[in-house]
Amino acid sequence: MRPPSFSGQKVGELLESRYNPRRIRAVALRVVRQLKRDPRTIGLITFAPIFLMVLFGYALSGEMSGIHLGVVDHGGQDGLRSSLQGEKDFDLLYLGSQSDAQKLISDGRLQGAVVMDGGAVRLLLDASSPQVSDRIQAAVIQGLRPREATAGQVDVRYVYGYDLEMMDSVGPAVLGLVVFFFTFITTTISFLRERTQGTLEKFMVSPLSRTEMVSGYLLGFSLFTVIQSATTMLVVVFGFGVPMNGSPLTAFAIILLLGAGALVLGALFSNFASSEFQVVQFIPIVILPQVVLSGVWWPLQSIPSFIRPISYLLPLTYSSDALRMVMLKGATLSQVLVPDLLFLGGFFLVMFAAATAMLRREVG
Repeated sequence: MRPPSFSGQKVGELLESRYNPRRIRAVALRVVRQLKRDPRTIGLITFAPIFLMVLFGYALSGEMSGIHLGVVDHGGQDGLRSSLQGEKDFDLLYLGSQSDAQKLISDGRLQGAVVMDGGAVRLLLDASSPQVSDRIQAAVIQGLRPREATAGQVDVRYVYGYDLEMMDSVGPAVLGLVVFFFTFITTTISFLRERTQGTLEKFMVSPLSRTEMVSGYLLGFSLFTVIQSATTMLVVVFGFGVPMNGSPLTAFAIILLLGAGALVLGALFSNFASSEFQVVQFIPIVILPQVVLSGVWWPLQSIPSFIRPISYLLPLTYSSDALRMVMLKGATLSQVLVPDLLFLGGFFLVMFAAATAMLRREVG
């Protein structure tokens, strides 16, 4: 059977019937009209990239401030002493002995210490944050007199992290980030579906209180959070070789507390979304600022001082610090209780109360 033949005119008519510019334009105009009726999407497209680029630009500027450096001064090294005093990036704490400095570094209150004893210079470092330890070492070398300014003439001792790689430093923080991100997104979408399918309204006419409803949902979702937290921690420790110098149960408890906060945060934000597309829009608002400002990839000291107060309001800041303390330094539960675990617990309680109140306002 011979295929049908078309003349040039018929081919043109066929193409025009399939690809009519007026119909394409009508579809495009409909999309534009839909966007015009959604100011949240317009704001996200317009202002979110500017906001995030400003954050990334400042965070990646390479400048640091607020580095806590101990100084044990037994005399000598006048040039180094003057140089350190002139460094605006350092908050100097003068100590009486090297053992005092080492204890404060172990407790996480100092990032390093310089011991000056006549012609000898000893540098104690916490290398769990390589960027900070490199900055301290560079400042000490630069502060020495030119004929002494060689790294070999500085006795460098690592209180923590002498053999850490970059993945070891960021691994604990990334562990918290992954759990927080997927728990938040999963919970927000799940709560949204419960609301759109009318399940929440059915519960509202039952004897259950709103607190009991939110608690029941969170308890159910927590099973998946436990599984997700356990598998993610196993991958980080055994897959990438990140050290676990502290108790795995302590690290797991920190992750679960962070995940609980992400659960209630997702329940809260589900009130502000009417579709899964709008849930995705929360990522630049909720997740990315925490990636930039919470010390996951670069230390808090590299964040400008006028933005840094925001960092201390973010749960990932405290989970990153606690997980690094436990996994890299072997800290116990009591050592990370204040302020890390107290903040994560307080964050959970505040978000739980807010999620319950929002449920009352929308359905009640």
